[in-house]
Amino acid sequence: MSKPPAFGCQFEFTPDNRAVIIALVGKLDPEAVEELHPQVQEVFHAGLRRFVFDLSDLEHAGSLGLRLFLGLQNQVKGQGRVTLCSPSPELKSLLEMTKLTRVIPLYPTRDAALEATNI
Repeated sequence: MSKPPAFGCQFEFTPDNRAVIIALVGKLDPEAVEELHPQVQEVFHAGLRRFVFDLSDLEHAGSLGLRLFLGLQNQVKGQGRVTLCSPSPELKSLLEMTKLTRVIPLYPTRDAALEATNI
């Protein structure tokens, strides 16, 4: 029997508590989305509208993971912004192929992504 895919996430708030950087690790599969979604919604309901997802340690994102990003972007539309940063070449290719980057901008670094959330 194979070991289930490992997933982890770390929430880091900016000093002014106006934005959150969420570092994702491992595989964003359906079980991971089930774990991550309520945490993201809790932050959203607390009033934050600026989200940066750091994908530097994310190995894979399934369709539900991409849907989570898109759904959050729709929630914050007009009030904030969702950005993605530092994907692997494979993940970047997936994001571009699915045209998600047309809706959610992709940046090479955390700092650039965080700066872009300042609307």
